[in-house]
Parts: sequence; structure tokens; C-alpha cells
Amino acid sequence: MPDHETVASRLASILLKLNQGESFNPQELADEFGVHERTIYRDLNRFAGIVERSSDGKYRIVPEYQGKLRPKDLETFAKLVGVDELFPQSGTRFLMALLDTLSQSSFLVRGHHYEKLKPHDAQFQQLDNAIRDGKRCTLTYADKRRTLEPYRLVNNKGIWYLTATDEGRLKSFSLSRISQLVVGGDSLEPRADIQRKIEDDDDVWFSEEKTEVLLSVAPQVAYYFQRRKLLPQQVIDKELENGGLIVSSRVSDENQILPLVRYWIPHVRILEPGWLRDANCEGLKKYMS
Repeated sequence: MPDHETVASRLASILLKLNQGESFNPQELADEFGVHERTIYRDLNRFAGIVERSSDGKYRIVPEYQGKLRPKDLETFAKLVGVDELFPQSGTRFLMALLDTLSQSSFLVRGHHYEKLKPHDAQFQQLDNAIRDGKRCTLTYADKRRTLEPYRLVNNKGIWYLTATDEGRLKSFSLSRISQLVVGGDSLEPRADIQRKIEDDDDVWFSEEKTEVLLSVAPQVAYYFQRRKLLPQQVIDKELENGGLIVSSRVSDENQILPLVRYWIPHVRILEPGWLRDANCEGLKKYMS
């Protein structure tokens, strides 16, 4: 199985070249990336409708897409491609929509492992349309009928969520637990502050109040925290002489971080706040007993 990050990085690089107006033949790309020419042909097939073959046999981006993408857009693109079954079966439509309205896209992906979406294809498409068209939704969730204002479909750590406001409060709803979905006919005006909050939070726990957590990371595992943000809103505050780290994180709920800390025991310890450190110890004692 190909490494998803490698595939995504190569596809984003190819798209960057196309976006800058370059044209090339598949063998040139195969040599550059160190892969077989057949691999490049498969890559180019993913861009069906976006890339065209010119009379000289080289591939180029179709004129209406050239120069439209920013570095942030390409970073988002790299998270969305190279993963089978992440989107519904009509995945090409979502790729085209991504390139059309990437900065205002209705979906957002975090993490690299994912649930298979196929059982929820129809709901996904309904919600995607509702977000794009600015339509309220009525649905059943946790045995309660709710009317929501939908904002984004977020894939967080492999699970799809609908982020929406419920009576003015931003919440997340697991897509697999949504039933009896009805998209309304009335339109709404999305709030910029809500959209910004969804973008800025790197999890699906939304709250006005955030707790800052300070942690120590042992040298044995520091590399993993330097390579990728493993904690919510992670910031590396200090690199220690022994190779360890002091890391801060901002969370909305203790259950957002305690399972992560326990996963990395004994290499990660909570320094502050004291009440969260104590809660972690108490939880471990109960587990051991």
C-alpha cells in the first residue's frame, strides 16, 4: 500500500507545477519523483477534468484553474487526496468543487486515518449541498430533533462530523449518528466568527473557554511531537538540553487531552494546571484498581 503522505505530497507538488503554468510529460515527472511512469499516469487521472493533454503530448492545467490556488489551498489539497474511500463514490465531484471554492470549502480533513464513508454517502452529499447553499437542516441526533445551521463537514482523527450551530452554540455531530435529515428551504448568512473558530480549532471540541495545559515530553518521543502536532493547538514552548520538550496545549474539556497523555505514558507528563495533573493521576489509580 502506498504511503498516503507521500502520495498526497507528490500530488500537491504536481498541482503546484500545473498551477504555475508548467507543462510536462509523464516521464519527466516519473524521473523527478523517482516513481514508475504508470504511477504518474494514475496521478494525472486523479485530475480528470482539471488537467488536459496538449497537441505536443504534454499535460497542463485547464486555463480556468491556472493561478487560482494559494499555498494554504495546496496544503489543504494534500490532506484531501491520496486516500481511498475518504469521500463518497462521486469523489471526482468533490475534487472539482475543492478547486473551484477551496478557501470556502464545506469540508475539512484532519488526521490520516479515516472511517469508510460509503454507508453515509447520501447524507454527506445532502449536508455538503446544504452548507454550500446556506440552508438550515433539521435532523435527529441523540434521540432529539434539532434544527441546525450547518458550517463544515470535518474529518477529525478518521471520524466525520458536522459542525453546526444549535440555538446559536457551535457544536459537532458525528455523521454516523445523524438520522432523519431534512434540508430546509430558508437561507442563512454564515457568520465569519464561527467559520474562523472552526478553522482555528484543530479538534471538534468547541467552547468559548479554553484551558492552557503545560506538559513535559521525554527525549525518547520528542521527535513525534516535533514532526506533527499530536495535541490540541499544540505549541512547542522550549527544547531542552537533554532533547526533551516543554509543550503547551489549549483544550475545551479534560477528556480532550487526558486520553492522549495516557497513551504516551510514561513519556509525557502534565505540569500545569495542577487540578488536571491530579485528575490524570486519579483516573490512573481507578484504572489500576
